[in-house]
Amino acid sequence: MELRTQNFFWPGLIVAVAIGLGAGYYYGNSTGLAEGIKRGVLEEKAAEAARKKEAEKKAAAAANPFEQTSVNPFEKSPANPFEKVKVNPFE
Repeated sequence: MELRTQNFFWPGLIVAVAIGLGAGYYYGNSTGLAEGIKRGVLEEKAAEAARKKEAEKKAAAAANPFEQTSVNPFEKSPANPFEKVKVNPFE
């Protein structure tokens, strides 16, 4: 009787392991994939919001001419642009 039990034990064990691996793969893939998709969507939404906020800051800075600290463009220039201007046209 021992030989007959041993003949069914190994094939049964192999079938049980194969079924367990298949069920684990199916369950892990379905739950892991769903959670990964949710996490990916949330990360992409957060990244999109950050990109949008950064773009709004850049657009506001570019559109606001009064945010510039130096108003006079000739402030740092050593040359006087009005030095050689011909004031009297009759000379």
